[in-house]
Amino acid sequence: MRAGARDPREGFTLIELLIVIIVIAILAAIAIPVYASQRDKAKDAAVKEGTHLIQNAVMTYATDHHGAYPTTDYVTCTPGDTTADNLGNRYLDTWPRNPWTGQLMENTGSSVLFDTDFSSMNGLTPLQGTWKIVNGQLVPPTSGGRLAFGDNSWTDVQIDVSATLNSGPGYGVYFRSDGKANISGYCFQYDPGLGNKFVVRKVVNGAETAPIASAAMPAGYGIYGTQHDVSIVAVGTHIVCKVDGVTVLEFNDSTFSSGSAGLRGWSGTNVGFMSAKALGGGGTPGAGDPNRGDFAYAYDGQSVSYGLVGWLAGASAFVIQPLQ
Repeated sequence: MRAGARDPREGFTLIELLIVIIVIAILAAIAIPVYASQRDKAKDAAVKEGTHLIQNAVMTYATDHHGAYPTTDYVTCTPGDTTADNLGNRYLDTWPRNPWTGQLMENTGSSVLFDTDFSSMNGLTPLQGTWKIVNGQLVPPTSGGRLAFGDNSWTDVQIDVSATLNSGPGYGVYFRSDGKANISGYCFQYDPGLGNKFVVRKVVNGAETAPIASAAMPAGYGIYGTQHDVSIVAVGTHIVCKVDGVTVLEFNDSTFSSGSAGLRGWSGTNVGFMSAKALGGGGTPGAGDPNRGDFAYAYDGQSVSYGLVGWLAGASAFVIQPLQ
């Protein structure tokens, strides 16, 4: 062996090993952020793709309904329930998932204005009669009664109420009302006492008008002893009333443009209210919960313009071709 030459059996020196480790660390420090950035870009692209799929479904719905776009509560899905009446079950084979969370993409276009499970009377204002919490349900007086909740400044709003009618002529859900004892506003009525109908009336100083919209309950409908979910969406002058996700009334009226919500029971009614919620906000860019991968279905009740807003990393919004 030549003088000064290293015996190959000696292996690497400590300094050489340190140099190799440092080089690997430098390469990793460069490669990992690049990989993470590409991964985030891929997820952002998936958000856009999912939002496009939802938009295409919205546009297909509009084509099928003579140019009318769906209400915000319809832009969702009910996994596993093929009977559910919403966009995901009717217009998409597979609802897109949020690549950031792995969960189904969620409509964050409306903010919660009011929410109660009637475990207490907090936020509830009895207007007529003595209302009580019984076994976790809100119960009106058997002689009839009125109750208000919410804010009179509410304009475009969705009111959701779950209730079970056990006996009697029915119950009502006020919306765009003034919250006074002699109440004024609209009242959706679950009304077997009127020949098994869904009805909306105007109420002026406590006096109800003739129905401005009505529809018969379907044959074989479970009127008594069955929980039903009432959803009322008022956007501008357009009002849609759904029961268990199915549209039962849809009409236009400009009498009341804003107001709070409430409940009503008639004399002889035995009904239990399980929950009530109010949603608002319109889904305009920047509204809702800007979680990664969520989307907002935007609308403006005045100009009747619609759009889809997707949320990217860092809560910056992008708009997918506004729907006009």
